[in-house]
Amino acid sequence: MRSIDFTTNSVRPKERYEAWRERPWPSYAHILRTDRPAGEFYSHSRTFHLGLLEFTDTRMAGQNYVRTDPMIQADGFDVVTLALVLEGRFHGETAVSPFRGAARSVLIGDMSLPFSQSFTNARVISLSFRRATIESLVPRVETLHGLVLTGRDAEPLVRQVLHELDHLGAMDDEAGLAIGERLTGTFLSCLGQSEICTLSEDAAKRRLWTEIRWILEQRYRDPDLDVERIATLARVSRATLYRAFKDTNGIAAALMALRLRKAAAALQDPHDRRLMAEIAYSVGFTRSDTFSSAFRAAYGCSAREWRHQASTSRKRED
Repeated sequence: MRSIDFTTNSVRPKERYEAWRERPWPSYAHILRTDRPAGEFYSHSRTFHLGLLEFTDTRMAGQNYVRTDPMIQADGFDVVTLALVLEGRFHGETAVSPFRGAARSVLIGDMSLPFSQSFTNARVISLSFRRATIESLVPRVETLHGLVLTGRDAEPLVRQVLHELDHLGAMDDEAGLAIGERLTGTFLSCLGQSEICTLSEDAAKRRLWTEIRWILEQRYRDPDLDVERIATLARVSRATLYRAFKDTNGIAAALMALRLRKAAAALQDPHDRRLMAEIAYSVGFTRSDTFSSAFRAAYGCSAREWRHQASTSRKRED
């Protein structure tokens, strides 16, 4: 997956602040008032487009930021951001109230509203949504401006981001879209869990789908896992699943695809010496013939051929 990268490493120290200030989108520097630092300045960032959102990983020297009404009227920049603070601390205020936070907290910011804030040297993951996207999921999202999620309200999203962070560079664009969906769903789950706002019907559906995906990841090895049990684990009725997903074939298909992916990965592993049937049973299949038919339908070859192709490919590389 392609990314937009920026670093001040190749810029002379005296020119680093100006180089950062002059960056266009996906940098926010040009739409904020900032202070020239007295000490050493540095900024390193990497941005990925994940469909519903822009994902930016930034390491940066401490800075003060101000956004005013005249600036908002002049640039019309209308984005809602989630700032996941992995390292460092921050504080600030909106027109409504002050806010502050530290590592593993999430700051919600609305760029169409004024604010001021200060960060220490920090590492921050920013998830940026266009207003139309996020408002379809969280009505009146502007009421969350300056809200800081901490503890159990923030932790699911922080964990999800840390998990995805290590894999983004190696993924293709299609996988990036899926990550964007998952991160959006996890954020909506955090909001629903904290009960700080009302989610739209579409947001509630995305939240439920995120929870179901998590259940599938944790329980796919269980051969008795079915729609009825998934509904129980998700604490919803089967009727709710039907309403949310029109029918439950989507869930069953997702479970099947997950089991097959896990099996395919095991078959490619040179250290995994298990028999085909053993691998099939380990990922939740109860019959080896069912596994064989499903694998061929999904991958266009038998599980044995898949393992042989992986072995042959490794020998060629050696």
